[in-house]
Amino acid sequence: MKKNILFINHSVRDGGPGRSLFYLLKHFDYDNYSVNVLIPSKNSFSENINKHNLKVNEIVSENFPENLKKQNFSFLGKKLSLLPLDIIINLFRLIILAFTIRNILKEYSIDLIYCNGTQAKIFGAIISSIYKIDTFWHVRNIQSNFFFKWLINKCSNFNFVRRIICVSEATSEQFLKKDKNIVINNGIDTSEFSVSNIDKKLREEFQIEPNKIILGTVGRVVPRKGFEYFIEVCKEISHKFKKDCIFVIVGDTPFYFKQSLMLKLKEIVKESNLSSKFIFTGYKPDVGSYIADFDIFFIPSRYPDPFPRVVIESMSLNKPIIGFNIGGIGEAIDNGINGYSLKIDESPVQSIVKLIEDKNLRLNMGFNSRKKAVNEYDSRLIANKIIEQIDSFFSRSSKS
Repeated sequence: MKKNILFINHSVRDGGPGRSLFYLLKHFDYDNYSVNVLIPSKNSFSENINKHNLKVNEIVSENFPENLKKQNFSFLGKKLSLLPLDIIINLFRLIILAFTIRNILKEYSIDLIYCNGTQAKIFGAIISSIYKIDTFWHVRNIQSNFFFKWLINKCSNFNFVRRIICVSEATSEQFLKKDKNIVINNGIDTSEFSVSNIDKKLREEFQIEPNKIILGTVGRVVPRKGFEYFIEVCKEISHKFKKDCIFVIVGDTPFYFKQSLMLKLKEIVKESNLSSKFIFTGYKPDVGSYIADFDIFFIPSRYPDPFPRVVIESMSLNKPIIGFNIGGIGEAIDNGINGYSLKIDESPVQSIVKLIEDKNLRLNMGFNSRKKAVNEYDSRLIANKIIEQIDSFFSRSSKS
């Protein structure tokens, strides 16, 4: 008889957690498991599920906010941010959901709750304790806030939280007790993220000459991602080392963040006399089509990024990777093999210039990036590892 799983997923746009869950469901074991997913709304995540005709039952609840800062009010068609009122309303909605979810658990005879994301795992730990249903956590971030770090450690000790799947060793380290933890990295579809299968768009769309070296980065344009630092690095490469490159940022600021950073970045570019060499593409749903035209990928994050998807996506697209050995970034980069993993106080400029000047080095490192992505991060391999954990849990439960 099939076991029934309820995935709780608040990441329905085209962010990392939602895309990672999609890749898991794309390769899931539908012969032995019935899959239900609780989501706040239908968006990119649902589009991917429907596009691939996956046997997933989507349960939409308006009481399940994407984010505790989700805006609840609008004026003249524009969303208004009214903190802390929005947070209070969203918490109240989660309390309502905690009581009404009983009907979902009963209707679909749920045997296991699988929590995808920060909000989901805290909410899942609470309802699993209330309704006494076994729960898995998939932890995709590293908490820097003392209160939230304490909270997830507290909730992780709940009896019905059975497994904690962490996307990197760095992610696992935030837990005081690690007896429930297992590290399984994020995965990507390496056949989808392949230079032979992808439609390159960046050079054509922005009329970049074929001989120009492109140094690019990708991500949500928020302060902690280090985009101001990226511009500093580009300025030094252009002005001090006189490299005639094109610099690219692919991404935009999510709706629930202040929108001032992008304007600030563009002003810094202008003041740095880089306007003719700098491209802001804005949000792109097909990010791989833009990474594919990069020559070098640089991730400027200097905070413990858990295990950023853009790194392994770029690796799968044959790009040499430059980044700092912090969080999960350093776990993906083999220093001197598929890129350079730098100390946090070490400038990346010399390493980038070395790659700009040496085409063979770029190609060799890009080849090694692709090889590692296929051998270690392909979504089929990652999905199988997670399914093995679920199979193992149910097998042990049936024997006890």
